[in-house]
Amino acid sequence: MKVVLTFPPSWIPSQPYLSIPSLTAYLRRAGIDVIQRDLNIETLEVLLDHEKMSPLYKNMAAELKSGVNDERGRRMKSAVYALPGLANKLPLAKVNLRTGMFYDMDCYLESLKVIDNWMESILAAYHPSSVTLVDNQMRYSVYSSADILAAVADEKENPFFWLFKEHIVPSIVKESPGLVGISITATSQMIPGLTLAYLIKKMAPEIHITVGGSIFTKFMDIIPKVAERLFTLVDSFILFEGEHPLLRLIEELEGKMDFKSVPNLVYRKDGHTYINESFHIEDPKDLPTPDYDGFPLRLYLAPKLVLPLQTSRGCYWRRCAFCNLHLDHLTYRPRPTDKVMEDLATLRKKYDTNFFFFSDECVPIPTLRKISEKVIEEGIDIRWTCGVRFEKELTKELLENMSKAGCLKLVFGLESFSQRVLDMMGKGTSTGEIRRIVNDCLDTGIALHLYIIVGFPSETEEEAKETFLFVMENERLLDSKGFSCLPCLFDLQKGTPIMESPIKYGIKEIKAPAIHDMTLGYFYETEKGMSPEQADRIYSFIHQKINERVSPFPYNYSMSDGLLYIAASRDFPAIFKP
Repeated sequence: MKVVLTFPPSWIPSQPYLSIPSLTAYLRRAGIDVIQRDLNIETLEVLLDHEKMSPLYKNMAAELKSGVNDERGRRMKSAVYALPGLANKLPLAKVNLRTGMFYDMDCYLESLKVIDNWMESILAAYHPSSVTLVDNQMRYSVYSSADILAAVADEKENPFFWLFKEHIVPSIVKESPGLVGISITATSQMIPGLTLAYLIKKMAPEIHITVGGSIFTKFMDIIPKVAERLFTLVDSFILFEGEHPLLRLIEELEGKMDFKSVPNLVYRKDGHTYINESFHIEDPKDLPTPDYDGFPLRLYLAPKLVLPLQTSRGCYWRRCAFCNLHLDHLTYRPRPTDKVMEDLATLRKKYDTNFFFFSDECVPIPTLRKISEKVIEEGIDIRWTCGVRFEKELTKELLENMSKAGCLKLVFGLESFSQRVLDMMGKGTSTGEIRRIVNDCLDTGIALHLYIIVGFPSETEEEAKETFLFVMENERLLDSKGFSCLPCLFDLQKGTPIMESPIKYGIKEIKAPAIHDMTLGYFYETEKGMSPEQADRIYSFIHQKINERVSPFPYNYSMSDGLLYIAASRDFPAIFKP
């Protein structure tokens, strides 16, 4: 059986995502014929081709002749006026982002602006929907099964309907696959991914469509409640990790069709929804190196390839009160260091790159120590970044070794610089340890990214100010090469420890819109600390002030872009234009 695995829009356009190459490697090792498609970057390439987009331009021009005076018409009128000029700039903008001009900040920003303006203009007829380089917005809610079902069939407002129907789905169906897998890992992929499923089903209903990814793993208890709608679009869902379950599903599709024997599978039969709860947990030491063969690696909007790689599955901490990432994996399991080193060696040679993003939820300190020692011992030339916790074991000596081993930046969840709030969050660190590690990173030349949460339940304005001042009064940090900081407004999420005991955190009421039968987030009211409205006001202030002092481009915009910028500034300081 031939299998097609897909990763739909919208996602970062400058590097591939790890899920599909990991599944592909596993299936190919088992002898399965796999075609993998990064539809995020493929669809973007279609969008940025003015010849392929010319039908949309002609349709807008023709419609305007009949007179359209609403907001959509005004947008189309502006678009038709702007598009010829943008079409002339578009090829150079793409070239700039894929060549050395990427490192000229003015050129980088101008190229991103041209592309975003082009996309806004060429898709003006789909107003109020919009698509950017990293996201999409529609009036339909991704948390409502009824809205999703309406969105995937809406030719007037869903731009992915035409894009997929004309430029993507025919090439998938032409391969005559027995199974198409769709990886949906973010809410920005919900409507595009399920639109893809809808169109494939219309064109080739015999193809089995299965959906995996973290979003539907979090929906495990919800899927049976909305099954009558969801299973009109797809045939099955795979929860948690997908390697072994996907292989077993393929085997059953080729054989007895005994789906009850496929672990992690959700399927519908005779009007009933079944969840196979004998969940399979992968052993990282037995997994092959991710296989990127077949991905359009030349299409990413970056001059060098940055490949994601994992040193573990799951989160070893699993105690942060606001976080539900632990739901994606049933347990934490590290990959042996020698296997990680094999991965690095294979990927470096096969894809001619020395840039890597360890995409673990957070890389454990022992792993950082072992990898750094091995890289230094073997003299391997790599540049890398990863997420890590503020741990006391993250010593200056270790940071120095990590720097020697090619670590250019570390991504930290600072969240707060109030000790009381940190303790309430379950962060397991202290403000003193945070300050020490920040200074040690600056001393060793490792750049930092800090995530901040504003409005954690019970947090006061004064406590939010403590965090703000920790960043804004540290001139050395603010002026350091590659520093970035992203404030986020607290969002009460499904499956977090807070949801298990909301009273402990001062939450007195939790609610969601009635139409949100697939909700991941909730509205809430507090008994103490800032109200959600106060938190929103403080967040807006902090976000504005930090952006005034710390440019969001390229470091907040894309971690992989930021990694390349830091490397270039160190390797070619004389010609690098910041």
